[in-house]
Amino acid sequence: MSSVSGIDSSSPESTATTAKNILGKDDFLKLMITQLRYQDPLEPTDNKDFIAQMAQFSSLEQMANMSAGFENLAQVQESILRESAIAQAINLIGKTVSAVLPVDTVTGKINTEQTRLYLEADNTSMTLQTLAKDTPVTVLALEGGMYEVLLEDGSRGYVTEDALTIDENPRIVGVATGMKLIDGVPHVTVNGEDVPITQIEEVRMAAAGTPVDNPTDGTTDDTTDGTADDATDGATDVATDGDAADGTTDSQG
Repeated sequence: MSSVSGIDSSSPESTATTAKNILGKDDFLKLMITQLRYQDPLEPTDNKDFIAQMAQFSSLEQMANMSAGFENLAQVQESILRESAIAQAINLIGKTVSAVLPVDTVTGKINTEQTRLYLEADNTSMTLQTLAKDTPVTVLALEGGMYEVLLEDGSRGYVTEDALTIDENPRIVGVATGMKLIDGVPHVTVNGEDVPITQIEEVRMAAAGTPVDNPTDGTTDDTTDGTADDATDGATDVATDGDAADGTTDSQG
């Protein structure tokens, strides 16, 4: 039997109803005008009370304007930060970058022989088994100076923090060849991988003669030695002799 998902309480109708239940400055003004319209002529509203209501209305209007101003300022700042990040990503194109790739799971290896796997995050709790050195594990959490780990056979338990060596995240080094936005975050393309600019740790100028993939024909262009590549056959022409139309390789002599 197929399951039926629950009804989302944040539907457009409920959101609109919630918005209507919030009184704004216009509703406050309508209430004040209605009060003045239906007041007892023999006992009209006291001047002090009326002034106090006007002051409350003025304060409410100022707070509403400030809230709108803060929202606009936040949008402007977000736009500026995004444009700055995009400019930084574009500036990385053609440069050699080194980045740490994000991973979905944290892994490690046991670094000592006869390491005890405990039932709880307490080295005085029951020992489930002993682990040999270099046993691979998946790290689930760090609790009280002990790692909760998952073994390849599905067993779970805790080991002391000093008995486990965490694997380093995979690294990537190469020339940035492009930029794209993924979920609003600028990424640069390195060796075919889309790397968030927040993961980049080192940037340096590409060495002379570093090959860069030509995205149109799959050939390799040398963009740092002053030569130009014919995009149709991948042959190299020397840009200084003026003969770049035949797609052949010419010498500077």
